[in-house]
Amino acid sequence: MKKVILLVVLTLGLVAGNLNAQTGRHGRRCADHYEQHKHACHRSDYFIADDKVFFRGREIKGASAYRFEILNDGYAKDVWNVYYCGVKVKNASSDSFRVLGYGYAKDTWGVFYNGVKITGASTNSFTILPDWYAKDTWSVYYDGKKIAGASPDSFKVLHDGYAKDTWHVYFDGAKIPSASPDSFKVLHDGYAEDTWHVFYYGRKIK
Repeated sequence: MKKVILLVVLTLGLVAGNLNAQTGRHGRRCADHYEQHKHACHRSDYFIADDKVFFRGREIKGASAYRFEILNDGYAKDVWNVYYCGVKVKNASSDSFRVLGYGYAKDTWGVFYNGVKITGASTNSFTILPDWYAKDTWSVYYDGKKIAGASPDSFKVLHDGYAKDTWHVYFDGAKIPSASPDSFKVLHDGYAEDTWHVFYYGRKIK
């Protein structure tokens, strides 16, 4: 009898362990999906003392403590230069520089993502969208990279990383080949569907 009870306990423990492992994998998948977009730099990483500017304990050479301004998303500026995570941003104008959000920023002449200039982006028409998407008059962007073939006129961000335009559905900026934009809808927790298929974080599962 004791052997039977022990066997049952071990079996239940094994099942529970497998369920916890599966739940953990799913939980980590959901967390990782958004964790990768969190900026590594924060306002508190900058520090000003004794007429010097520091980032994470390292002095920023050449930075002027006079009128040094800590912005958002890891950006900061002084009278002459703009910085991202303590590193000077090339070809950025301090006078006109402003942070838009999601790592995007712009000045009079250019658009930047995480401190790097986005080639060809229009500063006049550039607009940020939810979930790290953005667009200008001619292009759509995700994580600072142009989405090939996306239509800015009809582009719409849904949620959970999904978006669509007249012709395509996207997940994290990548086209979902088999998804129909006309009937596509996001459900919850990374799940979505159209008339014919079900998707999980952009991957067709049915």
